Amino acid sequence: FDAPKFDAPKFEAPKFDAPKFDAPKFDAPKAPKFDAPKFDAPSAPKIDVPELPSLPSVSLPSFPSFGGGGGDSSSSAPAADEFVDREALDEEARETAADFRRADASAKAVEKEARALRKTANDKKKIAKAAKDAACEYRPGGKWLCIRGFKSGF
Repeated sequence: FDAPKFDAPKFEAPKFDAPKFDAPKFDAPKAPKFDAPKFDAPSAPKIDVPELPSLPSVSLPSFPSFGGGGGDSSSSAPAADEFVDREALDEEARETAADFRRADASAKAVEKEARALRKTANDKKKIAKAAKDAACEYRPGGKWLCIRGFKSGF
């Protein structure tokens, strides 16, 4: 497969000669020389650090075995702190649960009373707003702007 020949037209840019310009020579002044005074800092004093005593080797106790293999099998008897009075623990749990139930019941009673008081306060707020609107109806600005004196109380 032969592509057809395509000849681009010849294009010559016009010649342009820029005028020659000689910039004047400018020598920047050299920076003045400055010699900083020399300062010899005193050397740090030598400190002799005593050698630390060697630490004794520490062996960690073996981990208890929970039937998964591993651990020390030589201690088959339970430790003394494993014998706990379960009845005493159960009684303590019963008492604390009862304390919680009593406190929760009293809190719910107070919350119920607070809800009732809040409802009463909201109802009184609506009544006060209606009374204010009625009082402001004939004042300048009406109930929307209600221009009134400082000692009006509403």
